[in-house]
Amino acid sequence: MENQDKKRTLIINAALLRFAHYGLAKTTMTDIAKDISFSKALLYYYFPDKLSLYVSVIEHLMHTISKDILKSVEKTNTCTEGVLMVLQKRQGYIQKYYNLMEFNKLIGPDLPDDLYEKFSRARAFEIKIISSLLRRGVEKGEFQVENINLTTEVLVEALSGVHFNILSRHKNICPSQDQFKQIFIKEKFLAKIFLSGLSSN
Repeated sequence: MENQDKKRTLIINAALLRFAHYGLAKTTMTDIAKDISFSKALLYYYFPDKLSLYVSVIEHLMHTISKDILKSVEKTNTCTEGVLMVLQKRQGYIQKYYNLMEFNKLIGPDLPDDLYEKFSRARAFEIKIISSLLRRGVEKGEFQVENINLTTEVLVEALSGVHFNILSRHKNICPSQDQFKQIFIKEKFLAKIFLSGLSSN
């Protein structure tokens, strides 16, 4: 079992490198098999198709990102810094793995259920960490918030609105790298204004 887990992890790591460099559409199972000197049959033993492997890669990457964000947020001095750190880390990973995120070229705008579930979990994680930061801010006297859950929802939805507005203006499904930079700048600006309105000072 342990050997099987190692092989599965090896395949996922090789696929992550391929998808991140070439994107989902231009990567084949043959390419991944060659990178780690596995037979295609062995790859298909662990993953029935490229999409199932891609979903596992996304899950693996999101786990890595979540751990990194939690560790980075713990090092921030204020809760405002913590929220901005979440946005900064997310932007950094998007830039690093941009080609990995261009799945819509192959899959289309409608996400398969497995992939939708992974992205839903990532959003739930972001809501949870921002909510905990606001709660910590209230406890430390940094913020005055009557309803933490509602405040978190409004902040996250406002940040999503920035994303949607830029995409709808350019009629895109997936933002370009420059558009992701614009989104981050505006998200950061919005978050600072929003959080300063919660300040207890």
